[in-house]
Amino acid sequence: MAVSPTTCSGPRAETSILETNQYLRSELEKCKQNFRDLTEKFLTSKATAYSLANHLQKYNCEECKDLIKSVLEEELQFQERELAELPRPAARLRIHDPLIQAQAKELTHLRQKIQEGRGVCYLFTQHVKNTVKSFEGLLRNTGIAYYQRQRFCEQMVQGSQLTEILVRKLATGKLATGSEDP
Repeated sequence: MAVSPTTCSGPRAETSILETNQYLRSELEKCKQNFRDLTEKFLTSKATAYSLANHLQKYNCEECKDLIKSVLEEELQFQERELAELPRPAARLRIHDPLIQAQAKELTHLRQKIQEGRGVCYLFTQHVKNTVKSFEGLLRNTGIAYYQRQRFCEQMVQGSQLTEILVRKLATGKLATGSEDP
């Protein structure tokens, strides 16, 4: 399900990538939780068997000596194997390296998109300012009522202020979902 961020473009593809990423993260968390649950059950069973073997050892039961010895030796072997199987820090980093690289590429792609968005916002802001000035001049020279002219100019100024707010948010990287009053 991996898709290269450079081959996808547009908000739809970015949304799809984000949804896929979120879905995979939730599935990973479920698998991790299942693994933790199974590990807990396994360790509980091992501890119970070890405890019972120690308990039986106190009674010096000849019939159970082989079973007790087997369980106690298996516990030691399990502990040794567990220590040997612990991944070294370098090995753990190698495991996560491709994921980190993929996320770095995606981050670079998204930063590029944000930079492009900043440029477009700047051009749009300039266009809106020029349009506001042109319409203000045009409205002064027409026979439109003062109140209507004033209301239209206020709306144009609000639009200009909103674009400036968007440019500032993109410049600082603090895009919020809430609305901000101009």
